[in-house]
Amino acid sequence: MDGTGMEQHDFLRGLGSIAVVTRLKRISDAMLHDGRRMYKELGMDIEPNWFAIFKLLEKHGSQTVTEIADRLGFAHPSIISIVNKMIKAGYVSEKKASDDNRKRLLSLTPKASSKMPDFEEVWDAGKAGFKKMMFDADVLSMLDTLETRIGQRGFRSRSLEQLEKMQGVEIREFRQECAADFARLNYEWIVKYYEIEQHDRDQLDNPYEYIIKPGGEIFFAVVDGEVAGTVALIKIDEREFELAKMAVSPNFQGYRIGEKLMKACVEYAERTGIERLVLESNTKLFAAINLYRKFGFIEIPLDPNSLFKRANIRMLLAIDTAKM
Repeated sequence: MDGTGMEQHDFLRGLGSIAVVTRLKRISDAMLHDGRRMYKELGMDIEPNWFAIFKLLEKHGSQTVTEIADRLGFAHPSIISIVNKMIKAGYVSEKKASDDNRKRLLSLTPKASSKMPDFEEVWDAGKAGFKKMMFDADVLSMLDTLETRIGQRGFRSRSLEQLEKMQGVEIREFRQECAADFARLNYEWIVKYYEIEQHDRDQLDNPYEYIIKPGGEIFFAVVDGEVAGTVALIKIDEREFELAKMAVSPNFQGYRIGEKLMKACVEYAERTGIERLVLESNTKLFAAINLYRKFGFIEIPLDPNSLFKRANIRMLLAIDTAKM
């Protein structure tokens, strides 16, 4: 698969940040495979993942498995597996430590020392090749940052904290004190992608007059007392409402705020006898469009009398009246 095909059809890329570890593993596997092919072509009987142990033993002399594992930050079984292969290939020797017969002291063999200049030349070429490949990206700095932050506080604790907050999201109906948040959150995303239109100003600056008083509703997602997202249901007639002005704060991306707001809208429609929800959007907002499709919205013809210039897609959700 070429680069274009990978970008267009790569399922892992589409999963976003949750697939970071899997993508790093895939990158690692690809580079290891390339490294093995290179060493084979050059007639070298070594493995790409031996590099760090070669360099460590060259710089610090004899080391135990524990010392190697601690210096490299690898698990003992991984180090033992690599070292055993290096011993079998004749590059590492072992002897019992004088102070503890249970410890193995590992050292480079004369064979390793004699071949190190050739290895160093290939490794220097590899570093140069990597720099050319990543000339416009500071990958090493990103890895430094990632490893530092994992060391400060791991993935597990951060994820569990986020899960607790996600489960604590509260959905509230309109309150006048939240009107400013309704305007703030929507102005933020509209300004980012489009121009503010007059109908935006009418609804955002006067939500009670334009949405609530005529029979509509506005929902707010609240996390630890902070408004994290909002969406409006605007009454068209007794059976049909417009879903509009959905916005989620960038600070709460990943909390599934959009899904919770959509669920609140659908449940409200089922509870109050609304038969259809319609919406207007723009295909540039692909994440929002995907969310609407996930909840069952289908595309319908555009409204020629739409009040928004930016609207280039119109969608409909028929509410299941059997649930009412």
